[in-house]
Amino acid sequence: MKKFFTLATALLFVMLSTAQAEIYPHMMPLEEMSVGGVGYGTSLGYVKEIYGEPVDKKIFTGDGVRVVTWIYSEYFSVTARTFAEDTSPEDSLQVVGYSLKTNALSTPAGLTVGMSYNEVVMLWGRGELVDDGGRRGYYYVPASSQLPVTLTFYVDANAKITEMQLGTDF
Repeated sequence: MKKFFTLATALLFVMLSTAQAEIYPHMMPLEEMSVGGVGYGTSLGYVKEIYGEPVDKKIFTGDGVRVVTWIYSEYFSVTARTFAEDTSPEDSLQVVGYSLKTNALSTPAGLTVGMSYNEVVMLWGRGELVDDGGRRGYYYVPASSQLPVTLTFYVDANAKITEMQLGTDF
């Protein structure tokens, strides 16, 4: 009976491991999903401490959400989101995404726009392929976390990173 229990436990573990590998894209540490000190959960106030006032803002309130995007340039923007009825000051809202299209900022490991995507693969393995309106990218989820966040590395035909985009599904 003990052998059966051990075998059944081992088989269940292998099945769950295989199922997760098929469901989830490659993973990376949540800390590695940040650029220039800005990552998931950072407050917009902290972003302002680092980069100052944004040059432009986009605000959307509807469908039960309030979304604030601070635009620092055509190459870097940061987005925060909360519930529509949340009237907290913008500075206290939590970052849920960013778009980076310049090599002026990088991840803690040094990954940035303009590098070969192979540099990412060497560190974290190949991500899950995504075709976003004709743009090819590879996305990652945070390891050891159930957070609904992804970091996508968009690449050109030569596998050079053209954009890094952090975002969530909801």
